[in-house]
Amino acid sequence: MKKYLPLMVSGALMIFIGLYMLLHPDGFLTVVISAFGVYLALDGVRTLYAAIKLGDVIGRSFRKVAMGKAFLNMLVGLFVIIIAIAAPTLIPNLLVYIIAAAFLITGAVDLADMLLLSKAGVVGTGLGLETVLSFVFAILLFLFPSFLTGIVMTLFAAILLASGALMVYGSISSMVFSRRLRKDGESL
Repeated sequence: MKKYLPLMVSGALMIFIGLYMLLHPDGFLTVVISAFGVYLALDGVRTLYAAIKLGDVIGRSFRKVAMGKAFLNMLVGLFVIIIAIAAPTLIPNLLVYIIAAAFLITGAVDLADMLLLSKAGVVGTGLGLETVLSFVFAILLFLFPSFLTGIVMTLFAAILLASGALMVYGSISSMVFSRRLRKDGESL
């Protein structure tokens, strides 16, 4: 029983998170983004402490870089926490816009690569499709951020629910099977 308990607890936790995501998607994103902000801020404090403590060992230039990273992480972490608390409704759309911008940049880079390769006489086989898909995804995300956020959250919640249910079922099945094997072994 003890060796199957972590798997059961993990599966139950995944089911709980999946249900919470379905029932409170905005609240879930606020919690996740706030936790990410707290992580960044704490990582900044940890990095700053390490840079100060290991100052002579790591060298002057590396110490400056580490301290810069530490302060940047602390500032970004605090900014993320403030945004998550002050304007939680902005979070889903903001994330979608960031992803859309990444698709747009990827599409532009792919297009430039494709043009440079065609000038050099090299045919990029899958690059054209990747470029078009990047632009299409960027346009869809820019036009329908709330709709797509809901779809992604629902899909992710469904995946968590199914995975959690499989984990719980698998751990219970394994536990029952191992008990049956043990019982059969004792009867011999």
